[in-house]
Amino acid sequence: MTVPLYRRVLGARFDLLPPRVRALHDLARPGIWRGRADVERGRSLPARLAALLTGLPPDGPDQPLQVAFEPVGATEVWSRRFGASLFRTTQSLRGACLCERAGPATFVFRTLAGEDGLALRLEGFRLLGLPLPRVLHPKVKTFERERGGRYEFEVEAHLPLFGLLVRYAGWLAPSS
Repeated sequence: MTVPLYRRVLGARFDLLPPRVRALHDLARPGIWRGRADVERGRSLPARLAALLTGLPPDGPDQPLQVAFEPVGATEVWSRRFGASLFRTTQSLRGACLCERAGPATFVFRTLAGEDGLALRLEGFRLLGLPLPRVLHPKVKTFERERGGRYEFEVEAHLPLFGLLVRYAGWLAPSS
């Protein structure tokens, strides 16, 4: 059996995570979590185009959210369904970094894990497999935590010169 991706990425730091964050990322088999999310999308033409190409979720408050997690060999496929819209990414390990592919874009993240939660910091960005110079990287912030016994997340991405790409935040709980 393959060791779950986030256990491989984080090593001993995995055990520092809050229990709900650990549970979500300790994928030995497929699973589904459900919750709600608020989504705000950027309004600029480049932001709308980037959102279309990567399949980002639509704008809107308090959307129903279902995330199906599927370990596939050494990778994980995350299928996020915001209402009727599907946003699918594939995550993998590259060196000490977590890579997440969304459409033609690949984000290379450094992981920061502790008792407060898990943050991803962008270290590299590829478009159609080609690395882009740092000046062209989007600015991405993520944070996952446990609050009141519930898993919560925040994701925010900005495009250089064009501002907000997407911001979404909410909560998830395992399906019974």
